[in-house]
Parts: sequence; C-alpha cells; structure tokens
Amino acid sequence: MPFFNLKYNSKILLIISSGITLSGIIFILAANYIGSTAIRLAMLGLLTFLVLNIKMTYIMLSDKEKFNYAVAFCGAAAGLIRPELTMMLIGIIILYFVMPPYIKIIKSKNYSDIVSLIINGVGILFGFYCIINSRSALNTVIIIMGILLTISGCLLLYNTLTSK
Repeated sequence: MPFFNLKYNSKILLIISSGITLSGIIFILAANYIGSTAIRLAMLGLLTFLVLNIKMTYIMLSDKEKFNYAVAFCGAAAGLIRPELTMMLIGIIILYFVMPPYIKIIKSKNYSDIVSLIINGVGILFGFYCIINSRSALNTVIIIMGILLTISGCLLLYNTLTSK
C-alpha cells in the first residue's frame, strides 16, 4: 500500500482520507466551475503582482521591460475575462517545447529513446487538444485531478480501515 508508513491517529487519517475523497468527487462534479475559478484567481494574482511590480520599479524599467509588462497585463486581463484563452496559450506553449525534439528524433531516425518519443507524441496531441477545444481541455484536466484525488483518498481510507 502506498500509505503504509503513516504513523498518525486513525481518526485523523479517516478525516483526511474522507476530505481527499470528497474533494476529488467535488472536482469531478464541478469541473467547469473549479477550472474557471482557479484560472481567474491565478490571473487576479498575476494582475496584482504586475501592478505592484510596475508601481515599484517603473522608473528603472527599460522600454523592452515595459512592453513585456504590458503584454503580460493584457494576457492576464484576457485570461481573467475568458479562462479558456489560458488553456489555448498553454497548448501553444506545449507545442513550442515538444515539437522540436520530436521532429529532431523523426529526422534523425533514431528511435532508441522510445519513452521520449511517446511523451513528445502525447504532448503534441494534448497541445493540439488544448488549442482546438480549450474549454473542454480545462475541464478534462480538472476531472483527471479529481479522479486522482478520489483514488488516493479511497486508498488512504482503505489502508486506515484495514490497519486496525
């Protein structure tokens, strides 16, 4: 069992495992709201950070840094208004980092690193999925997190109940 070394009171472990399982079920059932809310909170935090950072360092910033801050501010504002755009941007970034090594492996015809080939291929597929269907990709990520939380909470609950 993955939780066999835990040395806590069984009541505490029951509460923790029940909480993890319940939060996983909530993630699965309310994936749309949780994903949008999480991205909006992250974008709000980013906007706050940007405003405070610009306010404190505006005199010392170069024109390039001011432009970078303006782009980041516009991106965070767009992500705050439409959270799906964030997943589209994540898809573009995934493709940016995964495509060159994949193309390099294909061009060199060196298929000895199968794991890298599979990971890059899955990354390309997920990147395109994020770009084409960004709202559904956000929900899918939240549902996968909910499934993982539910499974780990159930395993911890089972381990706690059988260890008595």
